[in-house]
Amino acid sequence: MVETAKVRDLLSYPVLNGVRVVAGEAGLDDEMSDVVWFAGDLGAADRAVLVCARAISVPSYKLDSVVRKAHGAGASGLLILADEQPPLLSTVRLADRLRFPIMQTREADPAVVVPELITMARAPLLVESATAVKLTRQLSSRRTGEEILSAANSVLQTDLGLVTPDGANILGAHLIPDDALHLDRSVTQRGRNTLIHPVLDPEDNRPAAWLIAPFSQSSSARLKILELGLMIVEPFLRSWLLTQRAKAERSQVIRAQLFSEIVAARDTISRDYVESALSLGWRLQDWHTGLHIRAGDQIDESQSATNQLRSELAHRGITVTASIPRGDGHVMWVTTATEPSADDGRQLLGNLRQAVLQLDSRDDVIAGIGRPRRGPGGLSDTVHEARDACDLAASHSFRPAVEHVDELGVARLLATWQRSEVTRAFAESALAPLVDAPHLMRTFQTYLESGGSTATTASVLGIHRNTVATRMQQIRSRLDTDLDEPSQRLAFQLACRALMS
Repeated sequence: MVETAKVRDLLSYPVLNGVRVVAGEAGLDDEMSDVVWFAGDLGAADRAVLVCARAISVPSYKLDSVVRKAHGAGASGLLILADEQPPLLSTVRLADRLRFPIMQTREADPAVVVPELITMARAPLLVESATAVKLTRQLSSRRTGEEILSAANSVLQTDLGLVTPDGANILGAHLIPDDALHLDRSVTQRGRNTLIHPVLDPEDNRPAAWLIAPFSQSSSARLKILELGLMIVEPFLRSWLLTQRAKAERSQVIRAQLFSEIVAARDTISRDYVESALSLGWRLQDWHTGLHIRAGDQIDESQSATNQLRSELAHRGITVTASIPRGDGHVMWVTTATEPSADDGRQLLGNLRQAVLQLDSRDDVIAGIGRPRRGPGGLSDTVHEARDACDLAASHSFRPAVEHVDELGVARLLATWQRSEVTRAFAESALAPLVDAPHLMRTFQTYLESGGSTATTASVLGIHRNTVATRMQQIRSRLDTDLDEPSQRLAFQLACRALMS
């Protein structure tokens, strides 16, 4: 069954880009069977949109008569080309009363517009075929993702975007899929304002990305052309994505090998390796602060968390020089031209903790930070220190956990205290009022481990700050102690660790 076209469908045709309705908007949903060039003959006007010659519509006072005659002949609407003056108020009122749409567009060439509109109205399948042929020819010589989208935009006369399965922009326009669409389903979908098509991963036939086309007031014919266009573009983008993945994997192997050589050679690294490092943007002679990240048991999950973490750190003004996958996590480091101060170290620790809290898989994340070190040998030292600090974070019962290597000595001392019988006895007695309320115990421990920050506690537990404040009031009431006293907080922190270990 062929869907009946409406007058408003013309508004979505790219050839009429910039068209506006100047009168009779209530009639846009009337049926339209044809588009006809009108130079005075109304013989073929029935249910047709008339494209008005300039001589018929200029000056503006002529339109009153044209509207009456066209409406009387059964026409569905009027399209005025290349007219800078809007219709007279009397014409607008007449068209509104008759529910007879008048559309106007400027700078349109009738010799181009009229044949295209007639073809679209009378032979939509021919338009689809012509679009497919033209698009395929344009894409056959394109190699990069940018070139592919640019060619597709030119042929389809739209503004495409390419996003990841979680909606992050990869290429093109920054478009957001409608909320009603399902990015976990490998099928073409229409939303209220966007059309999406999956770019499939050949290894598991799941979406590796989504191609998005915006639309507004689009006709069924226009949407079919967009759907066809996205289907044609998809294999070209899939091939490009696979090429990019292969390049990234080769690059990752090269970077991992170079990093291993730097760590092994330390300050005796050869000139060739120094030059290779410089080509990657690694300034080996500067100051480095190592980071070691572990996230989940699967490599893919860890890589995803690491990429997201780099993005979160970048939002906080911290640029990670490189991220290298290792057997027990990911090694990262931050390079600066001057030696970071103690305040810089504390700020990095705070920023890393806040960044980790924003990760999707934060419950599995542990991280460690090394001391600032200089030169290739210093890079080797700081990443080893970061791994030791990560081991310290792993010893905690809470997640996420981030530690600095400078805390190792204190951690050993605290570990000795919390394992003692005296601390155990104190914990059982002091925390007895919270034993029957596990949610209060969890909140209390998280609050102490977060340095007394209500906001951080709320973020870690996934609850509102007001909920944390309410629970802390209950905890203070039950324990009947002054938690603003540093020694009291330390004692209860050790007690929580002793009781929860």
